[in-house]
Amino acid sequence: MFTQFVSEHKNDLENTALAVRLLGMDAVLKAKSGHVGLPLGGAELGTFLYFAVMNHSAKQPQWIDRDRFVLSAGHGSMLQYALLHLAQYDLSKEDLMNFRQLGSKTPGHPEYGHTAGVECTTGPLGQGISNAVGMALAERMLAARFNDSNHSVIDHKTYVIAGDGCLMEGVSAEACSLAGHLKLNRLIVLYDANNITIDGTIDIAFSENVGKRYEAYGWNILEADGNDFVSLAKAMDKAHHFASMPNGESGPTLIICKGIPGKGSPKWEGKPKIHGNPMSAEDVIDAKKHLGVTHTEPFYVPNACLESAYKLANIRGQKAKKWSELFDGVKIHWEKTQPEKAKLWQNLFESETYNEMRKESFAQAKGKMATRTASGKALIELAQENPGLVGGSADLAGSNLTTLPNSTFINAKDFSGRNIHFGVREHGMAAICNGITLHGGLRAYCATFAVFSDYMRPAIRLAALMKIPTLFILTHDSYAVGEDGPTHQPIEHAAALRAIPELNVYRPADILETYAAWESAVLCENKPSALLLTRQDLEDLDTLLPAQRSKEVVKEGLSKGAYLLKEFSVEENSQKIVLIASGSEVSIALTASQLLESKAVENTAGEKVKLSVRVVSSQCPQVLVENPLTLNKLVPKEIPIYAIEAGSPQSWGEIVGRNGAIFSLKTFGSSAPASVLAKHFGFTPEAFCSFVLNQLNLR
Repeated sequence: MFTQFVSEHKNDLENTALAVRLLGMDAVLKAKSGHVGLPLGGAELGTFLYFAVMNHSAKQPQWIDRDRFVLSAGHGSMLQYALLHLAQYDLSKEDLMNFRQLGSKTPGHPEYGHTAGVECTTGPLGQGISNAVGMALAERMLAARFNDSNHSVIDHKTYVIAGDGCLMEGVSAEACSLAGHLKLNRLIVLYDANNITIDGTIDIAFSENVGKRYEAYGWNILEADGNDFVSLAKAMDKAHHFASMPNGESGPTLIICKGIPGKGSPKWEGKPKIHGNPMSAEDVIDAKKHLGVTHTEPFYVPNACLESAYKLANIRGQKAKKWSELFDGVKIHWEKTQPEKAKLWQNLFESETYNEMRKESFAQAKGKMATRTASGKALIELAQENPGLVGGSADLAGSNLTTLPNSTFINAKDFSGRNIHFGVREHGMAAICNGITLHGGLRAYCATFAVFSDYMRPAIRLAALMKIPTLFILTHDSYAVGEDGPTHQPIEHAAALRAIPELNVYRPADILETYAAWESAVLCENKPSALLLTRQDLEDLDTLLPAQRSKEVVKEGLSKGAYLLKEFSVEENSQKIVLIASGSEVSIALTASQLLESKAVENTAGEKVKLSVRVVSSQCPQVLVENPLTLNKLVPKEIPIYAIEAGSPQSWGEIVGRNGAIFSLKTFGSSAPASVLAKHFGFTPEAFCSFVLNQLNLR
């Protein structure tokens, strides 16, 4: 198939690859920054995929059944930008001329949502190929829901260009191992095996047999000359043969493409320095002459090259047009004969928002319960209303409570379920879930213990950078993990997660707050969310309050970062203070407030003092800081403010100010039952009460 196409269009492909090289050299030169090695050495790889293989359309860039492409080696971004420009996406020559400049559509690494045609943000090596595993998995899961013997409406592939660095990173090992286990045969990776990294040739640090490693994962291994279209076509024909096999009969394909970095530059071709350094103006002129281009002005592309690229791009876009025409008939057929399938399609691809939890569920959100248990219940409720929710845990589903009871676990032969076994692969799991969410049609959640969010942090950060609504469920959120000891007891993790911009971090205090957090997370379309949840049971806050809270009050508190639980007592001539907390410490603060108001205390002069205490629940202290009106109203700076957190104090300093204080943990935990640790570390109402009195110089 591809061998014949290359035979018929070889001249056009060569013209297009030449244009890629010319644009890549000039853009990096003008920016005086960037990686020119891949645009030169990978010109054939990119041209082959974009103009001979992939089904995509600049006129319909969000076409549902388009082939996905991920430039995992994101440092070579000018390769993708040149390809998108030549394929007539919304990326002009002026955009290429502004490569790596402020506000341009051509940032240093490809960014999702910023440049048309870019499927995910790549840069940190290994993340792109791991996202691609998620995209390939999403394709199979959606195909299982919509395809039948008469119609294959979901029928595309996921392609990756990855470099040596991508395959050195541990995250790619985790993700690719699972891809092999699940036999995701529609995932095809072109490994640009050019044997160089920034520091030199790869043999200084990397000598393994990558092909054998991926073969052990369950992948098909092929080889090709990365700078030869015929060789690439022969390999791709074989890869598509594997991709056409039924589920469970073949794995993904790795095509090891031996190429020449910097190909086309007589001075730098094949040399490590070309990988990450711009060429000089003289070097660029010499390379253009070497490539047969006599016009040396910047960003000049021969008309023949442009005509070839436009011709090939139009061919690649034909399937999008045909698919759209055929799908109109499929939808009519579904509406008449399979209305549930039509409804599901509308829900997954055409609805603007996800659905709220049923009102009855909130009405039943009562009782003493661990917030991880409440989370499991909320997930089941929301999954019933939102069939696009899919996910699982890194071998901790029984502890994280993330298994949907009315669905199966996917496997290599059956992708119809909604539950996923990720194995002990936290980093790969998070990146795969980002890929599922990026694909469209599904939204992924993943779970582990909060302490292991360290393993997931790069992928969580990228989800926030991309502004995609992946859900991260992080249970066992404090020292109360207990007997497992300090290796499993998070201390700094809540603060570290709250420090990530554009990430919703929820630490609910009881079942009602957990339900509200879950609903807010699912309804949010443009941010990821992390839920920090307890292992131990927590009191229902309403049992400690004179009146029950409403769902609306709690949800408004989430949106603003905090809400009022208990107001100051009405007595005059009292010393006012504010107690603020999140999660399991909220009930401690409430009980401590009652103790403080009931105590007969004196100041250092022996005068009796009456305390009046306000208590604020702040699931999201980082959001509270961003809402100064709410902050000043709930925690006025002229009143002493005391926070309590079973972890690092770093989230609370801006809230309590110079007149307040934070009761927190500044050491690692210990191995003992949770109740013993609570007394040992002082996380009791009595200990917090004593802390506040000491801060106020009262006795």
